[in-house]
Amino acid sequence: SMGLVFAALRDALPADQRSEKNVVLWSRIDQKSCFKAILLAGLECVVVPTKISDGTDEVVTDWDALEEAMSKHKGKILAVVSTTSCFAPRVPDSVDAIARLCDRDGVSHVINNAYGLQCAKTCKLINRACAVGRVDAIVCSTDKNFLVPVGGAIVLSPMEDVVKNVGKVYPGRASASPIIDLFITLLSMGLSGYRGLLQQRSELLSKFQEKFFQVASKYSERPLSCPRNSISFGITLDTLGGGKDTSYFGSMLFTRCVSGTRVVPKSQSKIMGGQEFVRFGSSTENYPHSYLTAACAIGLSESEMNEFFVRLDKGLKDFFSKQKKEAKKKAAGAAAAAKEEKESISEV
Repeated sequence: SMGLVFAALRDALPADQRSEKNVVLWSRIDQKSCFKAILLAGLECVVVPTKISDGTDEVVTDWDALEEAMSKHKGKILAVVSTTSCFAPRVPDSVDAIARLCDRDGVSHVINNAYGLQCAKTCKLINRACAVGRVDAIVCSTDKNFLVPVGGAIVLSPMEDVVKNVGKVYPGRASASPIIDLFITLLSMGLSGYRGLLQQRSELLSKFQEKFFQVASKYSERPLSCPRNSISFGITLDTLGGGKDTSYFGSMLFTRCVSGTRVVPKSQSKIMGGQEFVRFGSSTENYPHSYLTAACAIGLSESEMNEFFVRLDKGLKDFFSKQKKEAKKKAAGAAAAAKEEKESISEV
């Protein structure tokens, strides 16, 4: 869907500008879909670096870097992509301020709002962006917001022509399943049912954070301070040892049927489209912690939440127990090797 939006924005340009405006500025967020959609549309992605916000653990857009990129690529920029739904420690962009920049420079602005529809705070932020500046398109996921199978998206815009142009570049012949799934789900829930789910998520927020942080403190970890992210929450995993040990803990959670969490070691890097993303997962190159994130998202019940924290607690307990056993085993092996070496020297 993001690829269709970029193609529609390019096709809406005058013919003599389509080859010139081929750059998309993308404030780094370590989710692959948007980056790949830019490349799929045949455009050049310029990754705008992020930074850690002073006084918190939040990863935010580096405004100086964004301004510099807009100046450097002036006349070549098709669009700026901002994000309002993301995994901690990344927090939603100040899309209202970005909208003003795009309006000032006459550049399209696309908001990646994957699962932000369920959050009133995010919706208000987007409404403000539409009011004070330029927003061409908002792309939302159906599965993350409406509890349907993966595969669908909703493209919104305050400009009717943008939605029509997206429809025109759509090639057709795709499966109707995402639309049918959404239609059936909405009919089943009704407006009152959906509002009830939103209210339930809101009521669980404080409990979710409290229980999450209790588990963290039990194992000498701490919560990530990301007050501007009201869906995804994180805790440090610095005592796990980093690297493969941290990744192994993520696999332990998976085998215990815990899905939706993200375990991000400090050492992780990835190459996509020829560009290297150092410390991939944290959305910045210099994040000082390994960490775990989990989301308090729509559809979560209190019983499911409680069961998650029971399994998370048990997973951490089993991890440290296994770590201690392996340390003892190594120590015993080292002692046996030292004894054998000492005996061989005595015989000589």
